[in-house]
Amino acid sequence: MKNLLLFTTLCVLLLAVGCSTTTQKNLGHEGGESYADVPMPAGYEPYDTPPFKRQDGSDGRRIYGRYAYKSTGGLGSAQKLADWYKKTLPGEGWEMQTEEVNDSKGTMALLFKKADDQLSLKLSPDEKFQGTERFSVLIVEMNPQYD
Repeated sequence: MKNLLLFTTLCVLLLAVGCSTTTQKNLGHEGGESYADVPMPAGYEPYDTPPFKRQDGSDGRRIYGRYAYKSTGGLGSAQKLADWYKKTLPGEGWEMQTEEVNDSKGTMALLFKKADDQLSLKLSPDEKFQGTERFSVLIVEMNPQYD
């Protein structure tokens, strides 16, 4: 009887631990809100890889942030996305700093500056491609941390 009680208790504990760890998935922007002055282009939806991360100071200053979007229409054009951001972000106060676009590889890296903040936008095909449909991943990073 004692063994049965111990076994039942262990099963309940394992079930409780298993349930609490599997329900804490970070899908999209559950970790917080995206930056209001960095709009999301049409044809992209929140994506969980890399996971959402945002740290703001108590004074409202942006310290660091990173989140991602997934293209909903397959592999999107890197050049079209770069052109959209170069047209849209200056209206939000951002100034273009650098641009690297390789449309044939589907990659893009843009760097913008606004006051003390730097904004990095990177597009690349999904490296963890497991299904039949390929897609692009756009990573938005505020004040990137350099090694």
